Amino acid sequence: MRFQETLELLTNNLSQVERAIRNYAVSDVSLIPVITNYLADGGGKRIRPILVLICSRLCGYQEEKDIIHSCIVEFIHTATLLHDDVIDGSELRRGNPSVNSRWGEETSILLGDYLFSKSFCLLAKHSNFRVMESLSKASLNMAEGEISQLINSCNLSTPEGEYMEVIRRKTAELIASCCQIGAILGEAPLLQEKALTNFGLKIGTTFQLVDDVLDYSAEEKKLGKSIGKDFREGKVTLPLIRLYNRCSAGERNWIEDYLGNKYIKPEELGYLLKMMDSYGALESTMELAKSYVESAKEELKVFPDSLYLEALTSVADYIVSRDY
Repeated sequence: MRFQETLELLTNNLSQVERAIRNYAVSDVSLIPVITNYLADGGGKRIRPILVLICSRLCGYQEEKDIIHSCIVEFIHTATLLHDDVIDGSELRRGNPSVNSRWGEETSILLGDYLFSKSFCLLAKHSNFRVMESLSKASLNMAEGEISQLINSCNLSTPEGEYMEVIRRKTAELIASCCQIGAILGEAPLLQEKALTNFGLKIGTTFQLVDDVLDYSAEEKKLGKSIGKDFREGKVTLPLIRLYNRCSAGERNWIEDYLGNKYIKPEELGYLLKMMDSYGALESTMELAKSYVESAKEELKVFPDSLYLEALTSVADYIVSRDY
């Protein structure tokens, strides 16, 4: 099954999720629905809601609470993006003006706080302890991961293992929680719940590794932001770690001089991209991402063949092959 076929399979469910996102963001504070509708109109991959929907149905769930849980995980994810854009000073999000550039940093921070709070209000009303525990831990891990990345800003001696731990926390844990929630809703046996959680951790790691590669290689129009944004912000991601560990002393000095320079010129960025290519930094990172996807698929062998198993596999394939 191709990813597009998975989207078609979930068309009605995803439409319900989109309506829920707008309905649950209603507030008598007039600015809140204005901005949440702006964000919803801006689109997004909706990978996290898709995983909740597929995993719950894979485990036999047939009711409608997966819709509200899909909405909840998207609220949490969006809250982190609102905060990230302030931290990074981002002017674009998905090709549109970011909330902080259009309404100000204070508004972006507070709306992120609102969406986090709204998520846990919805959990308290509609969910159970195990789901709340899963998402609470994932949210804590995300915060710790972001702080760890901030500590390592411009630190080119960051070990690969330490960076992989950062992306597990900041990206993979929430994706794993989405898969686990589906299993919990479907009352799956513990073996299947663990398999889906591990699947989520692995494709979540893949997701971030692919993001790291795309920051240096994607088409700007598709990516919705400028190429080399991580380098300008001093973010040391796996491609840069691998480049720095493989290049010459002179090239290391160049990287040290330019890392974190928001005003790096196109020709200077071009030189960096040539180094990435020469030393195989992007290629080797993609190979690692592919290995995580293959390992993730192995986790799914505890499930019998089904349409939703094919759909879940298609999500893994999409995550590693996407170009934005």
